[in-house]
Amino acid sequence: MVDVDARDGSALVVSVVIPSLRPGISVLRLIRSLEDQRFNYLQIALVDQSTEVVSRGVLEAYDGPLKSKITVVRSEPGLARARNAGLEALDPGWDVVLLPDDDVWLDGDVSDSIMQAVRNGVSAGSGRLKPEFDVDGVRINFPSHEISLTPRNVWRASIEACYFLTPRFLDVVGNYDESLGLGAGTPWQSGEGTDLLLRGLRHGLPVRFVPGYELVETKMPTLTIQDHRSRLRFYARGTGRVFARNYTLAAQVALLMRSLARLVIQLFRRPGKLQDNWQILIGRLEGVTGKLL
Repeated sequence: MVDVDARDGSALVVSVVIPSLRPGISVLRLIRSLEDQRFNYLQIALVDQSTEVVSRGVLEAYDGPLKSKITVVRSEPGLARARNAGLEALDPGWDVVLLPDDDVWLDGDVSDSIMQAVRNGVSAGSGRLKPEFDVDGVRINFPSHEISLTPRNVWRASIEACYFLTPRFLDVVGNYDESLGLGAGTPWQSGEGTDLLLRGLRHGLPVRFVPGYELVETKMPTLTIQDHRSRLRFYARGTGRVFARNYTLAAQVALLMRSLARLVIQLFRRPGKLQDNWQILIGRLEGVTGKLL
């Protein structure tokens, strides 16, 4: 653990926003991983979306060196809404804000990767997310090296739980679109983070994938087949909606054609995945058109 009171005065001033629907002990593991970083923390905003604000009880179990930095922020459900509430609650004076989910933690000391990126002029970026256990596989096959993000590669080189943003980025781009993402009051249950980065890219801001900023994701609970396919459909709707808002008509058609091609290929190679790919295709079509089928 890094001595909080003895951190280098030249270190970045960092704030952290942690959205949490049902805060549990995983939040404590995340906060303890923050102790290992060589940042000067300004504030850690734990955004509680539960009706009972249960995070206060959870935080009673934490008596570490960052205790005085933690504030609890109340928010209505919705990941984008919670992140916005956390950002708006931050005191001014930070150089960069980290936005990890409550079920991840930083993998060792990743300070240098963030500090170097921000000092090199990066306005926003994403790190790499890996599973708690290798057998679970990865959600995204991230690049092996640092790259600049573009509208073409942002989907395979970024993930919301690993974002970091600078004040300049938010001043230019604004906050998350609350009509997108898990828990939004719309059918578009993903894509709020990618939409944010795409808006930054449209303004010409430098956005990077920084593989040295690595986080670990807690093993996810096993879903029933029906719930799994429903989630695929809901997330695919969000992807389609982000394409409709940020890409040309040709790119939207290409997205749907790739989804259709994958469905046909899987029909012969992995017929058991046919229903999964069908839900993805239909969900993306719903998002692109803005109409539910």
